[in-house]
Amino acid sequence: KVFDYGAGSTGLSESRAREAGYDAVSVLTASPDKPHFMGGKLLLMKMVAEAGTGRLLGFQAVGPGDVSKRVAQAAMALHGGLTVADLVNADLPYAPPYSPAIDNFIMTAHALENKMAGRMKGVSCREVHEQLGRGERPYLLDVRGADEFEQMRLGVGENLIPLGALRNRLAELPENKDREVICYCRISLRGYEAACELEANGCTNVKVMEGGLAAWPFEREK
Repeated sequence: KVFDYGAGSTGLSESRAREAGYDAVSVLTASPDKPHFMGGKLLLMKMVAEAGTGRLLGFQAVGPGDVSKRVAQAAMALHGGLTVADLVNADLPYAPPYSPAIDNFIMTAHALENKMAGRMKGVSCREVHEQLGRGERPYLLDVRGADEFEQMRLGVGENLIPLGALRNRLAELPENKDREVICYCRISLRGYEAACELEANGCTNVKVMEGGLAAWPFEREK
């Protein structure tokens, strides 16, 4: 615990898993630890698994939300040798004061399963920041509302098209269907939905910025 934040980990980090010889795959998610009307607080979670078998290798969480609960779930999953496929079907306790209807831990497992199955192409905030630092210019698509954009944004030349308007504004996207498009929102749930919409309309190089703005650790406009 550091002031209002908690941080915890169990198992191997992605870098240590690779050092140990594993073909590791990971995903980072951001979400409130319970519904907003119950005072939900943000959690950032990273799940690491073995690419071939799907076996859970490690888990980390940080944020003002309930870190301990999710790390404990991951620790037991590691002890039991469970896979990502096992985790997406876990039946964890639910009530609004304690968790979302789909617990953060299970939601993260779903995201990793989608990534492993090729249903989602993810890119980390660090990778996006490094791309921009090298002078690369992927098409950054912020699909939040205009009010959210005014309150906070990356300020790196991103393009705002709210998710609800995306279908009617596809003509504003790059004509080259192979150009890299990186979608995101506050936590990238809408970013994932936007990526699915773009792929359905022929875009071939669409990625989701994992964790969205909530996971962006670098300077941004406010």
